[in-house]
Amino acid sequence: MSATDLAKRIILAAFGEGRLYEFLRQLWHGIRYEERGEFVIVHQRGRTASVRLKLERDFSLKLPLDFRAEVPAVRIAAVVHIFYVELAGGLKNLLANIPARVDVYISTTDAGKKSALEKVFADFDKGKVTVKVFENRGRDVAPLLVGFREIYSGYDLCLHLHSKKSPHDLKLAGWGEFLYKNLLGSTEIVAGILRIMARRDVGIVFPQYFSAIRSAINWGGNFQLAQEFAMRLGISLDERWLVEFPSGSMFWFKPQALAPLLNCGLSFEDFPPEKAQTDGTLAHALERILLYVAEREGFRYVKISADADKISGAPVLTSNSVEELNANVEKVCRRLAESGGLV
Repeated sequence: MSATDLAKRIILAAFGEGRLYEFLRQLWHGIRYEERGEFVIVHQRGRTASVRLKLERDFSLKLPLDFRAEVPAVRIAAVVHIFYVELAGGLKNLLANIPARVDVYISTTDAGKKSALEKVFADFDKGKVTVKVFENRGRDVAPLLVGFREIYSGYDLCLHLHSKKSPHDLKLAGWGEFLYKNLLGSTEIVAGILRIMARRDVGIVFPQYFSAIRSAINWGGNFQLAQEFAMRLGISLDERWLVEFPSGSMFWFKPQALAPLLNCGLSFEDFPPEKAQTDGTLAHALERILLYVAEREGFRYVKISADADKISGAPVLTSNSVEELNANVEKVCRRLAESGGLV
């Protein structure tokens, strides 16, 4: 453990996550905030400035929906990276909440884990289960974009999950469970997601930001790498645009929304060997351009909330009808490119 990580743990243990901890965190990292209209510009020492929405403008949709959502007839795949085999049983139970057939594609890192996972999923009866071993590079992102990219032409909607523990940071305890609850917490929650994604223009749905991670919704040390890779896809990034991304890299998506990433010829060798990196890798950079890619393909994103107590008080919109749902989607969806902020 680095001296910085040790200091964070000591401060967190001593002061909790209150205002004093936040003040010390900002002081430690040289963070300051500049308000500009409905945006906040986050400046951090040695990092690219990032444009964020003010908390009171950061809307998400409440799930379950407050009306009966018909489940559309769609072909669904779940792409799941399982490094921590002990979490597999819980993930299997969550996947059973999908109110439709779902084929499950599991990636892992060695033959022993593969054998164990096949046993756990042997009684999964909602669709076929495929388990593959890939090189331990790019964590969950490389299997999603490289290892299983040949499957997507056969599906209308996909879910990306992974076994999440975040052992490097105590304040992230509960983050994985929060993401799972938002994406798969009940049949009614999933039915609402499928209803939202029945809109032609919605390409990605992901949870509103977990309170402890909200301060990390920025470019961090990833802007240059993200910019260089985006150029390969014909996308010009600007650090003055709004930064949004599915933190924790778990989300529902339409394959067409990420087609440029799936078809750009990425390989496992493009990702660095696993060394427990917490920032600055290709996987971190790709996570931050997912919504830019989807937007370039003509799709929008929607943030959802099924656990409002853990999102720092950001506003949650309730939908009592299809008409109200559609109106709320318009409020939640934001255009990233040329969004304002520093422009």
